[in-house]
Amino acid sequence: MEIEEFFGDQFHQWREHFRYYEMAITELESDLGIIDLDWQTRLGYSPIEHVKTRMKTLPSIVRKMKRKDLPLEVSALWEHVHDVAGIRIVTSFRDDIYEILRHLEARDDLDIIEIKDYIKYPKPSGYRSLHLIVKTKVYLAERIIWVPAEIQIRTLAMDFWAATEHKLQYKYQHDVPESSKEELIEAALMADALDTQMGRIRQEILKK
Repeated sequence: MEIEEFFGDQFHQWREHFRYYEMAITELESDLGIIDLDWQTRLGYSPIEHVKTRMKTLPSIVRKMKRKDLPLEVSALWEHVHDVAGIRIVTSFRDDIYEILRHLEARDDLDIIEIKDYIKYPKPSGYRSLHLIVKTKVYLAERIIWVPAEIQIRTLAMDFWAATEHKLQYKYQHDVPESSKEELIEAALMADALDTQMGRIRQEILKK
């Protein structure tokens, strides 16, 4: 089915809003690049290891809206689905995650709507990450809009675990054997222990 046919009379509205999400990703990625450069220049160290961006695909958006029992209307998408635009910040150390959070909380071009701390309170699967639902300020030619987006912040160890777990879930079509689920939880604990150990080593070095 052609995308114009799927959206029908709302096609132009949906296309316009998808452009807004793309603008939000561009804005956030640019801001983080400047922050990274500033930290490197002033402090000689930036907590940002690297940044990844993504846009939800149309099928995943439709599935999510159906799960939420939302009408397939752009107004419902804009109001109730906040993770169409996504950006992931990867750090070396766990403490850096909360340093970045403090910085984001202080910005006047970003409004943090919700914080989900899966580091302090991991998911049953073992997943760890800090999730922020935000609205970011986007400057258009003639007006300013606030666009919803999701920011995930995690360490390299958390990111490796999450990426590998996602691939396994895809391979097994979300029906991973119970024995493998237990091993994944154990691997998540090992990744968390590595983050703890590396953080401790860092603190010892900084004391000297």
